[in-house]
Amino acid sequence: MLVLLLLAQLAQAQTEASWNSDETQHFTIHHESPATSLGDNNRVERIYESLHPVLWQLVPWMTQTKINIYLYSSRDSFLKGRFNPPSWSGGLMSESQGVKVLAVYEPMDSATTAHELTHLYFHTFFDEKTAFPPSWLDEGLAMMLQDDALSMPDPREKGPILPAPIPMKSFLLSRPAQDAPGARVTLWYQQAHSVVRFLKRGHIEDLFTVFSRKIRDGADIETALRDVYGYADLDAFEKDWLKWRPKTAKGMPVGLSDQ
Repeated sequence: MLVLLLLAQLAQAQTEASWNSDETQHFTIHHESPATSLGDNNRVERIYESLHPVLWQLVPWMTQTKINIYLYSSRDSFLKGRFNPPSWSGGLMSESQGVKVLAVYEPMDSATTAHELTHLYFHTFFDEKTAFPPSWLDEGLAMMLQDDALSMPDPREKGPILPAPIPMKSFLLSRPAQDAPGARVTLWYQQAHSVVRFLKRGHIEDLFTVFSRKIRDGADIETALRDVYGYADLDAFEKDWLKWRPKTAKGMPVGLSDQ
């Protein structure tokens, strides 16, 4: 059975190797459909331009090293492809032997593409020290950078619809369980998005790189927050996050989707 599975994966890889490919400035895009779309090429480069200002200090190689994107013709084809995605996946990223890959399917979804590309870039930063980013930091950054394609409610604006935010001390060490209620999972992702946006937009932006490096190099979250941002403890950090609101150029509060 294992031999048959390996042969099937090899055959699939050979099939994908025969796909037509386009070169853009930062990507090699492999298309399963014979007719490639210039619109997809332009879309992924626009996504790159939105990610670059936030990520380039962490991964300066992103300006020079191209990522391979495999664009499947349909969701069914994507699920049967050589990357063996879980049934719920809308896209995935991988890195093996220095080859960086994003696999998605037509029609290319901007939110998914931005989200998975962020994971790919951010993970390679942590891979330099054989480390893995905390879930809230990893997912929060990915949610923040897909925000152009996905408007999200702010979990601090609790009311009859949105529950109260998750207490910071437990949130920073958590990740939703697979059997968690859907509303709880949604709240967790919304809060990760908001907390990372606060770190990035509510402080001197370059400090986010210093903070991420400290986490990657082994510092615990509370120590990194104190050393980089000056927070005495998690309670002080949570207090400032709860009262923070993004500002427009005129100093007026705005929704997260406007930033």
